[in-house]
Amino acid sequence: MILLEELNKLHLDCLNDEWVQSVCDSEFFEFGELPSEYENATESHEIRSVFRSIMSAFDDWMCATENGTDSTSWATLSHQVKHQHLLALLGYYIDYGNKNILTTECRNNALWASRLYYKLLSVPGHKAYHIYHSQLFAHSLACLSYPKTVCENEDNFFNTKQLVREVNSILKELSEFVYDLKHVIEKLQLSPHDMNFEDILSNLVDITGGAIVNKLNIDKIELNNLSRVVYEVIDFLLNNSNGEPSSLAIKLLFKSILQKLVAASLDYKQAHNIVRASYVTYSGLILSKYGKIALSSYVVLLQHLAYSLEGLEKAEVRQTRISLVAGLMSLLPKRSYCNIVKWLLKLSATSKILHRQIAMEILAQLVPNDPEESTDSGNESRKTSTEDNTEAIDINSEQQSVDSEKENDNQLKVAIEDDSSQSQSSSQENQELEAMDEDISGLLNQRRHCVPHADIVRAIFERVNDVSSTLRSRALVLLTDFLDSHHTPVNEAMKELSGDGEQCRIAEVGARCAADERAVVRKAAVALLHRLLVRNEHPSHYATLISLCRDASIIVRGAAVNALADVALNSPSELSLNAFLAGPFHQLSDPEAKIQEQVINIVQSVLITPMQKFEPNVSVDSLPWLFLAGITRLNMRKHLQKACTLLVKSANCINHRLVDIVSTHLGALNDARDLQSLVLLTSVARHVEYTEVSFLLEYYYKLADDAQVRDNRLMPLTLELISLWSRYASDLERQTLREHLISRLASALDNDCRPASASLAANLDPTNLQWATDLMKLSERRALSDGGCDVAEWVRAADLSLVAPDPPSPQLLDLFLNALQHPPPEWDEGRRGACVAGVGRICVRSRAAAGAAAPQLARLLRDGAAPLCARLNALLALTDVCTRYTCIVDPLLESLCGCLAPEAPAALRRAAARALTKLLLAGYLRLRTPLYYRYCALLADEDLEVREPAEYFVTSCLTVEVIYHHFVDCVLYFNKEDGEKMSFDARQLIYDVMLQRMSAVQRLNVQCRLAREVLQHAADVADERAHEQDLPHHLSAALLDTITLLCGPRMKLPTKRDGIHPEKTEKAGDADIEDLQERVTTNIVSHKMKRTVAEVLVPAVMRLYARLRSRGGQLAAYIVRIATDLHNDYRQEIEELIQDDEELVERVRHFQETIGLEPSAGNARNLVTASAPPDPDTPRARKRPPRAARHYAHSPRKRALKI
Repeated sequence: MILLEELNKLHLDCLNDEWVQSVCDSEFFEFGELPSEYENATESHEIRSVFRSIMSAFDDWMCATENGTDSTSWATLSHQVKHQHLLALLGYYIDYGNKNILTTECRNNALWASRLYYKLLSVPGHKAYHIYHSQLFAHSLACLSYPKTVCENEDNFFNTKQLVREVNSILKELSEFVYDLKHVIEKLQLSPHDMNFEDILSNLVDITGGAIVNKLNIDKIELNNLSRVVYEVIDFLLNNSNGEPSSLAIKLLFKSILQKLVAASLDYKQAHNIVRASYVTYSGLILSKYGKIALSSYVVLLQHLAYSLEGLEKAEVRQTRISLVAGLMSLLPKRSYCNIVKWLLKLSATSKILHRQIAMEILAQLVPNDPEESTDSGNESRKTSTEDNTEAIDINSEQQSVDSEKENDNQLKVAIEDDSSQSQSSSQENQELEAMDEDISGLLNQRRHCVPHADIVRAIFERVNDVSSTLRSRALVLLTDFLDSHHTPVNEAMKELSGDGEQCRIAEVGARCAADERAVVRKAAVALLHRLLVRNEHPSHYATLISLCRDASIIVRGAAVNALADVALNSPSELSLNAFLAGPFHQLSDPEAKIQEQVINIVQSVLITPMQKFEPNVSVDSLPWLFLAGITRLNMRKHLQKACTLLVKSANCINHRLVDIVSTHLGALNDARDLQSLVLLTSVARHVEYTEVSFLLEYYYKLADDAQVRDNRLMPLTLELISLWSRYASDLERQTLREHLISRLASALDNDCRPASASLAANLDPTNLQWATDLMKLSERRALSDGGCDVAEWVRAADLSLVAPDPPSPQLLDLFLNALQHPPPEWDEGRRGACVAGVGRICVRSRAAAGAAAPQLARLLRDGAAPLCARLNALLALTDVCTRYTCIVDPLLESLCGCLAPEAPAALRRAAARALTKLLLAGYLRLRTPLYYRYCALLADEDLEVREPAEYFVTSCLTVEVIYHHFVDCVLYFNKEDGEKMSFDARQLIYDVMLQRMSAVQRLNVQCRLAREVLQHAADVADERAHEQDLPHHLSAALLDTITLLCGPRMKLPTKRDGIHPEKTEKAGDADIEDLQERVTTNIVSHKMKRTVAEVLVPAVMRLYARLRSRGGQLAAYIVRIATDLHNDYRQEIEELIQDDEELVERVRHFQETIGLEPSAGNARNLVTASAPPDPDTPRARKRPPRAARHYAHSPRKRALKI
């Protein structure tokens, strides 16, 4: 027989029986090298040609037997052919080709071996004689993935043309391969219960993911024909023997598609969009063709796709997975779509962070859909949808929909998120299918679905309180987007959360998240509050954003600055500009140059760019003048001067053109506009060389000769501006102005601005100052001759002494000092204040006078009965002395600190806070103790004007090292018995501001110090005072503060994250980068903290509770609180570190029983899984049926791991 002759060319007799048996025992998983005897026997034959001739002989044999009387079955052939040897040989060539796809010879041998195997399967009796083996058949189907694999390894080819030729040759070989496959599939009658049925479907589905369609210039007609045959094969496998669709086969098909979709989403490159789109399109075709039978499996596919955690640590993978889920959801009918939405709502509240995140993102993508219909119109809408969808779609329309879906695959991109809920039971699925009256024939045409917007918004709002900072920030971003939405259902859903004033729940959330420990959450809260401000201005929102302008994180400061600037630019008002000046404008002194540049650009947009010349009856932009009005109202000239200095360095907007524009407003409208113009001109004058000063001199003469009452701030600013530009005036103008000023000084007409007038007159002719000496001597003689009653003459003499070349007489200083010690009883408050101001002028002139007067001024500051104006002037005088002679003021700092006492007048406290802050910023004072404690106490002051300077300095200028070094000392100082009494809330507020500046490592070290220096010390004191009932009051208060800090949000003892394994978190990528950074940073001192907890905190807590339990009270309750937190967060570490100390273990167990906790110390348990939360129920596929027991003649070889 020709067939046997061709089979003999394979020399099956030369195959070693042991080699064949090992292949069969390994279930065609392991193939060793061919025996050398066999290779020697077949080296003269080309194996591919042998396979081709055998296939031809098989065809001739089958045709001959059909026409004759001989039976064609394996019952006849098995006695003449060693079929086990033949199967092992074919399996070897198939496996070798699958492992060496890029080698043409090996690949073609595998294709012909597979085709020959299909010929063997076409002979009747293939199952009885074990010709069909499910694993070998699955291996043969791997040939369908050859084109895809070759395209993925395009780097192994010289150029694209060579790659195209190779792919086209493979497609040509596969075109005959698939017809043989189709023929044998029809004869095999496979069922879903057969072994490797799922692998067979998976290999068949591979060819449908056409990554090579648009990538290369291949033969698309051949590929389409190939795919068409494979689709027919899959359709045949999805039907049972009766020709009816099999739900189990469809479920296994979707399971294999799930693996392809997950794998395609892991590689998020743009080239794989076609692969994902083709799988999505094919899934939609299966759903539209099989309808209700495929619906339940399709829903399980969606659930698993959303629930699978593989690769979701990367943001790109999450985004791709979201697009898949949302795109597949759009193909669902109405009822199933609603059920999936409900499942996602449950998924958004499960235990794993990634599940909650992906569910929230998918829900956010569903918001643009239509709202749910009311119950009244439900029946009518259902009828309408049934009538509209009654038309069936034929095969041609389905093919057209496939093409349209491939062209518009981008429409299937949407968002993803993770987490899963309970899978739907089979009874629920049956009820759903029975209740469904929609036709599913038109599913590929995407439709607009209805979603419960209120439930979605509520679910996203709940994520604001999530333990993950990523979810909290994302929820805030989504809520901000909802506030901007023009979709009516979203606006209706947001009405429940949004509102006006402090009753707005979103505003409450924004304010709370603005104090979050994570910077990304605070930044998202800034955007939310900004959107609320755009909708409705409220002072509380402004206050929150102002505080965030001094946040420890640069991204939060930048976001807050941008938010307030946007409101000020687009909705200028007194409230918005005041907020801008109180927040962003202060950041001109920010330590980060990026923030300074940001503020400078905003100032240029607000003040410089919109400035216009004044023209009568022509309206100008009011924004710059509102800004300058705020500057004058809040007395922020120094800040404006710094802004102008920075603008000169960064831009060319401070120039003579600006002066030309502003000068047109001077004297054109009213005093307020003149004041604003002068404030701006004096700020830019130091940076602009402006020679045309005639307008300024004209304004000065007009102001000096005006008989009406003008703003008393105009003349000093005018004189200051003339002083800056006086060098550009002509000699005649200078001479005339000097004579005018001297005449006014001699006639005592410039009492309010005498120092400025005298200084300007001296600058106009510095070589001739005799007039100043003469006027000073004249005033001195008047002051000494009239018995010392005219204080105005004293002050005039002191003012003129600032420019006179001769020093003032000692008698004038004695006159001032005597008046300070023993003020005449007839003097009123104004005279005493003027006397102090005169002393300050003399102190500036002379160091000896400053040394003699400074103690008197400090004594006046401490005198509570002295007039307020005198004490204010004394404070300012000491500030001026400090800027010149710091060593004189250093011993008197206690008097300056006394001005900050709560019982001091409000005006004095505000002035003292500003003065101390200015001295600290300029470097004239150093923040040493006790000034440090007194100054930090201002952080909790009730007066905003007292608190703001301290907040600015501590949050923006004070170094973190200083705060860290003095933190524990502050806790002890603020609880001293002889110190100022501060409330518990005030102390916690101070600690909170300080902790915001510290890094994670510094916080951990502070925790260790607090545990050792406060808790352990309190336990020692409690043991020493065992006979007494209570701890000392100051120690008890410090203990309360310490426990509150250790249990609070800022210094919460570091715990492990639930649901995220450390090894996964290290590979998290962009999933939660802040968590990763914190974990790496805190690892430096985490072991130290754990040992401190086990060796210091636990024994101290037990000792304190043993002493204070019987007395009860707040302290005992707080001790139980920290003990509970230690038990929850550090249970494992405590047990591991104290397990060798039997006495301590017993005390811990007894303590746990006392406070109501379950005793656990000393128990042997699994430290890895003991505290892990149970996983939620998840949608699961049907379990594979157990494999029947096999009986081997000898023990099979162990299967090697394939890599």
